[in-house]
Amino acid sequence: MKLFRSNTINASLFTGSISELLHPPASQIPFLDGLRSIAVLLVVSAHLTGRFVDVYGPNLYSRLPFVANGAVGVDLFFVLSGFFIGGQLWKELRDRGTINVGRFVLRRGFRIWPLYFFMYLCVLTFELTLGHGAAAKEYGWSDLVFITNFHSRGLVMGSWSLCTEEQFYIVAPLALFLFARHLRLIRRCRPWLWGLLFSVPLIRTIVWIHATGHFFQHSPRVWMDSIYFTPYTHCDGLIMGMIIANLWVTREKPASRLATPIILAAAAIVLSIVLNQIQKEIFQFTISALVFGSFVWLGIQRNLPIFNSRIFYWISRLSYGMYLNHDYMCPWIVRVLLSRLPFTVQFPVLANIIGFALITLFSVVIALVTFCFVEYPFLQMRKIVLRRHSAPPAPIAPSPTSK
Repeated sequence: MKLFRSNTINASLFTGSISELLHPPASQIPFLDGLRSIAVLLVVSAHLTGRFVDVYGPNLYSRLPFVANGAVGVDLFFVLSGFFIGGQLWKELRDRGTINVGRFVLRRGFRIWPLYFFMYLCVLTFELTLGHGAAAKEYGWSDLVFITNFHSRGLVMGSWSLCTEEQFYIVAPLALFLFARHLRLIRRCRPWLWGLLFSVPLIRTIVWIHATGHFFQHSPRVWMDSIYFTPYTHCDGLIMGMIIANLWVTREKPASRLATPIILAAAAIVLSIVLNQIQKEIFQFTISALVFGSFVWLGIQRNLPIFNSRIFYWISRLSYGMYLNHDYMCPWIVRVLLSRLPFTVQFPVLANIIGFALITLFSVVIALVTFCFVEYPFLQMRKIVLRRHSAPPAPIAPSPTSK
């Protein structure tokens, strides 16, 4: 009987999770699904190709700009996260006049923690049994408290960016909760957000000059060591996403007719080229925030049929699992599978592309399994817990400017 019940529950979870993947909600924005899919594929391609180049050397595919700079997929994730999370916070602040911080953190926790800690336990088990165990003792603690972006390394590959987002999930609602009584209009937050966005390059400038001694000095190693991981020097995308969400929730129209999404995107690209020429290391994340932010703004304003394909929704829905699992397979694919192909050395471009296709396929399959049996059950549990602890909206004095 217990076995029958267990099989029934597993079948129910599987069918329910597959049904959720097959039927996107009506509020889903296909363009944003496309951007999230592009973001995870950029990261996957960059990591696989980096491993491939280490073994077989660079090739034409590895030199392509979107491959060589695939790490910017993380910055696209930051903008999208800032937009989605900012949208939830601005709507709650608009409708309730305050932010329920505990409920918000709990809601995000049910979404992020289950798969994150599942991956942590898998890697920890491997390190303690088949590995040397040294990494688990030296780095494992930083994953548990979400500070690998300060510690620069953890057991969970890519955890530094997840830690940045987790810190954002705490700081953003707390800040809005503390200042809610002074912000009867959520648009009043906007100047502060813009000021915060412009202050991050200033912080990077101070850190950069302190580390190198000169504003125009170039050093990829120093950039990675002193700027790339820490949240106070790499949070432009999250802030930009919050700004876009603020504009979206208030439904404000641009002050000028020239401020169309297309023109804003073009202006962002031109400004990015200028900033890149001035100082790449200091303005690189500003550039990513401006360009990707303009793309997100374009995506929520215009319907582009190219992203209406259901495959973008599937990849977008599985992107979290793909981001967490793919990097562990890169060495195996490059050193074991691709080394057995008879043409890897003679035709490295073809082998590199095949490797990218293989890791994408394997990553999607594993992400599908973890979505069905790890993520989806906790998402269902979240609905039950939040329903039980739901509170009626706080009364708000009627006002024609209560947006």
